[in-house]
Amino acid sequence: MEEIYENSRRLGQRTALAAGEQEICWGQLWPMAMGLAARLRRQGTGPVALDGGTDLWVPTAMVACLIAGRPYLPLHPALPPAARRQRLTAARAQLLTREEAQAGFASGEVCPVACDPDREIYRMYTSGSTGVPKPVAITQRNLESFLRWARRLPEIQAGAEGVAVGQASYAFDLSVADLYLALTCGGTHRSLTESEKSDPVRRVERLTGCGLSLLVTTPSFLRVLLTDRLALAGRLEHFRAVFCCGEELPPAVARRFLETFPHVALYNAYGPTEATCAVSAARITLAECGGPLPIGRLDRCAVAVTVKGGEIFLQGESVAPAFGGVYATGDLGRTEGEMLYWLGRKDHQLKYKGYRVEPAEIERALESLPGVERAAVVSRRRGGDIRGLVAFIVGEGSGDRLAAALSQRLPSYMIPGQWRSVARLPLTPNGKCDRKLLEEMV
Repeated sequence: MEEIYENSRRLGQRTALAAGEQEICWGQLWPMAMGLAARLRRQGTGPVALDGGTDLWVPTAMVACLIAGRPYLPLHPALPPAARRQRLTAARAQLLTREEAQAGFASGEVCPVACDPDREIYRMYTSGSTGVPKPVAITQRNLESFLRWARRLPEIQAGAEGVAVGQASYAFDLSVADLYLALTCGGTHRSLTESEKSDPVRRVERLTGCGLSLLVTTPSFLRVLLTDRLALAGRLEHFRAVFCCGEELPPAVARRFLETFPHVALYNAYGPTEATCAVSAARITLAECGGPLPIGRLDRCAVAVTVKGGEIFLQGESVAPAFGGVYATGDLGRTEGEMLYWLGRKDHQLKYKGYRVEPAEIERALESLPGVERAAVVSRRRGGDIRGLVAFIVGEGSGDRLAAALSQRLPSYMIPGQWRSVARLPLTPNGKCDRKLLEEMV
């Protein structure tokens, strides 16, 4: 908090937050956040739900929540109404509207700054192993641990002092990296709008015109960005580093990036939501792009990382309190010397489009629909890279009808792109669904 306050005091007219054509300068940020914080402090102590996409009132309200000592709960703009209501009810959260936030920003009020390392800072949802989304509460101590580690990566620190661009929704914990690195390093945080992410012309215009120095992204979006490489190459003079996290980085994508931007440091990062965004990262070289890429060095992680029985375990201050300081990730890994490698999921969770997707959650939703007796969801891969989701259905209903019904319950990234009708699901000798065979059928 002290760093954000000091940056607001000393950087004046320099841009602190930007999205689309909106900008908030450093000199405005703290007074605006302080005004809203005073109102939030009077209204209670529970979580504050924020649902505003990339609009700048959202990150400003996040700073206000930090000052007020109230955790924030970011909601994805595409979250179906039923899921949104469930999360608000379960968290007993106060939903803050844009109008209420703007009134607070303009109030001119002040309040004491909350500072307790064990207080909850934010709460984010991630799919659990049972298929039911679960909230993860992250504390100030957790966040500070992540930031100390990330700022030890020299190109990341330097990039965050310039213009840090993020493509992730504020409801996805990858956004923690670009937002808080920029705020604590005194840089500018720019969040890409949905139109900038989807429209190549707008995307190129924004990235070449904003002074990009650090990009925080998923491998999926990095692949999209590489479709613009001819338009971008040679035009990003301040581009220093990429912090790539959220899913597996394919070697072919890393190779294309490094061949296009040889002067840019490409970090392949790893970490679950339960351990505050990321706990390890390896700077990738072209020489490493012929095989699986490392996700970090064991002696340079934010926490103690061990591999037991093939599973990655995390222990340290970045791990959320709910796990008692030790988190069994469910990720399979191996070590080679000091290097750490990710081998996949222990269960059937997938990393798709930067999101953790639990097929069981999709299957439960499908099996609740009229006419569906059984459902199984697997990934469609090409060269080890997930390209889509495929649903196998026992029962009645066209793919279009099921997709439409499912879209009322789940976010768009969890809707299968292909549908197969089968008489029965194949089983393994122990009576479980044979997912390996289904993936081979895909």
